[in-house]
Amino acid sequence: MAGARIDALGGDDPVTLGPYRLLGRLASGGMGRIHLARAGGRGLVAVKTLLA
Repeated sequence: MAGARIDALGGDDPVTLGPYRLLGRLASGGMGRIHLARAGGRGLVAVKTLLA
């Protein structure tokens, strides 16, 4: 099984969101985008942003 594909952040993606530093884009769809992120010394997390 292959790992998840991580795309670079786009020009319209934020670099930070609250305490999270966004590292790349995992997926996008009709409702929003899912980013790979890290907060402080914690592990990796997925952060979903909703479209307006």
